[in-house]
Amino acid sequence: MSADNEMLRSLVREALRDALGGASGASDIAKALAGNAAPTHKPAQVVEMVSLTTDSEVTSFVHRILDLAADAKTLSALRSGEIVFQLTEGSKASAAASTGTTRVDKGAVTESTIRKAAESGSTVIVGRKVVVTSLARDKARDLGVTIVRESQQDNQKGSVMR
Repeated sequence: MSADNEMLRSLVREALRDALGGASGASDIAKALAGNAAPTHKPAQVVEMVSLTTDSEVTSFVHRILDLAADAKTLSALRSGEIVFQLTEGSKASAAASTGTTRVDKGAVTESTIRKAAESGSTVIVGRKVVVTSLARDKARDLGVTIVRESQQDNQKGSVMR
């Protein structure tokens, strides 16, 4: 029983270390949590839903961004996150099916997530705050599934986890 408890504690420590960007000591953890704290005042957001399933829709979206960026005030709102774009559900499903990817933006990547990705032949893309369990990493290695973690600086580029 004691060995099971110690193994569970070890897994929790590893998951926390991954979630907190490698922080291990109490002071490192406090710094990491302070850095991840939500701002006290968040500007109101305008969410615009976007469908990007065809080339013409992508072209229209680029033109929309260019039109918005022409005004300095609107450009500032875009940069500050007051104006946000989200894909419609149809675009998300279409993108995942066409690119062969499984995307996880919150929570944890588990062994079953990896098993499902292997069945569909997809790569797993995880958000920067998503925890990847040790069992999931082992299963991914065994099944040849690539796990890509989004970079904290640029969400378009990822680093491959091994």
